[in-house]
Amino acid sequence: MKKLLSLGLSLSLCLLLAGVLNAAAAETTTCMQGDTNNDSSLSCREAKNLASGRFTAMDSNRDNRLSMDEMETGMTSIHKSMDTLGDGKVKVQSYVNYWCGAAPRTGKASGRGNSQPQFRKMDTNRDGAISTGECLALWTVRFRDADDNRDGSLTSREYVQSVIVWFADMDPNRDSLVTLREWNNYWIGKCR
Repeated sequence: MKKLLSLGLSLSLCLLLAGVLNAAAAETTTCMQGDTNNDSSLSCREAKNLASGRFTAMDSNRDNRLSMDEMETGMTSIHKSMDTLGDGKVKVQSYVNYWCGAAPRTGKASGRGNSQPQFRKMDTNRDGAISTGECLALWTVRFRDADDNRDGSLTSREYVQSVIVWFADMDPNRDSLVTLREWNNYWIGKCR
């Protein structure tokens, strides 16, 4: 429990210290996951579709609830997808590219952090969409938080350990199962 609290505080502190990139300054060549209209931003609807699709893909027994085992299996598969060199390690660039598309070439930082759902954490300019720059800021911090030994690479073990923290945050009633509603509350929250 102490480690979970410490990791949660670490994420909040890192978000504050790392800041969030200004979306207007970001230039990219690749769109982020879920950006179905390829406008380099993720609308609330696109985010909900992406989150629901990821939940469904991980729900292997189709009971509309994720167990820790299902989430661990799904996230281990994602880790393998990010492991472009096939050496069992994921570098920050591959990690961020997987979640957000190509990294922006330029950007301004502005400190911000809170306990909001992930969509609202990323949407720092409150325009109802996530730019690639906003996405990059959150997932860069998440990479750093998961990189236990600070070697600049995520092993599958390190990645799955971070998933345990996410799972605990997603399961507010502590029944060891995450419903689609709990999943979406964690990732999206209420957005238009």
